[in-house]
Amino acid sequence: MSHPPDRPEILDSDHLSTRTREILTSRLSVSTTQPRTLSLRAYAVLDALLPVLLPLDEILPPGTDISMTARIDAALSGPRDGWRFADLPPDAEAWESALLTLDDAATEQHGLAFIHLAPDLRGSLLDAVMDGQVGLDRAGRLTASQMKRWSGDLRGEVVDCIMSDPRIQQALGISSSLTGGDTVFQGFTNVGPDSREDFEPKATASLLQMTDSSE
Repeated sequence: MSHPPDRPEILDSDHLSTRTREILTSRLSVSTTQPRTLSLRAYAVLDALLPVLLPLDEILPPGTDISMTARIDAALSGPRDGWRFADLPPDAEAWESALLTLDDAATEQHGLAFIHLAPDLRGSLLDAVMDGQVGLDRAGRLTASQMKRWSGDLRGEVVDCIMSDPRIQQALGISSSLTGGDTVFQGFTNVGPDSREDFEPKATASLLQMTDSSE
């Protein structure tokens, strides 16, 4: 069976339930026309931030877009998990304020908006946020300690978004969703280290292939 270039083979596995397949498939086509939660300015900052925070060029084929910015923006509209740091505002407000704080800090430190900074300067600014060195004590922005808190939420949200995408799961050989179809729990038989069952996807990420070839 041939597969469209943007449709991972795991979506056609008989070890995947219909409901799980529908959920995973929905992540292949996310509307990116307009932000649902963030302002246009904050959305642009997030879009410029993500490739620096977690590059995917050694995991996915060139040009693959998994719409991380749009998916995170949509997720901020809720429902959420109900947990947040006590010194941060609700999630949507915290993300808006944090991203605008980052943009203002870029302008104050470098004379350029965050989206116009070179990737290395974006990375340095993110490192400073995570070290508690970037913040603004004014309305609608987050202080340095709040920005440090938020940076943990940022990393967690990004990892959740990436690891829940079927293209990433295919590329990294992740088979945690392949426990069985609609009528039977097929599960796994081989659970030892370095063992892989026939139905499990073989990792295609160049990063992992380089690691395998060096062993």
